[in-house]
Amino acid sequence: MKANSDVEFVTLNRDEPFYQDALGLRFTLFFEPVNLSRDVLFDDAEARSNHLALTREGTLVAYLRLTETSENHYQLSQMVVTPKDQGKGLGHRLVTEAIQYLRARSATDVTLSARLHATRLYRSVGFIVSGDTYLSKRTGVEHINMHLKLT
Repeated sequence: MKANSDVEFVTLNRDEPFYQDALGLRFTLFFEPVNLSRDVLFDDAEARSNHLALTREGTLVAYLRLTETSENHYQLSQMVVTPKDQGKGLGHRLVTEAIQYLRARSATDVTLSARLHATRLYRSVGFIVSGDTYLSKRTGVEHINMHLKLT
């Protein structure tokens, strides 16, 4: 089922409940399974990042983080979709919205480190692989770098 017209794209402030929901979802899906502390969520990029999400009827259903790494260059990270909403096109919708968000801010490109199972999603919106697979230093999960030029 690819019904995602009932979701709303929002930017999150770090002092609102949806942001807390996003932290919980990120921790549960990425870091808890590999026995990392919740403190791992608060890396150097967290406070200076843009936090984007999709919500439905007052509930967070998808999230991603955008961090400006240098002028007009961004990194997309920690994209998550709630387990019950995976496979419904919400990841694609959120990444597409994030690309529009970046273009509106004159970004020139965006990079990401994808888990291998997610490369199909990112390729579907134009990202290309840029490098070899590697193990994440934090989680030990295989990733690959991807890049999208926005200009």
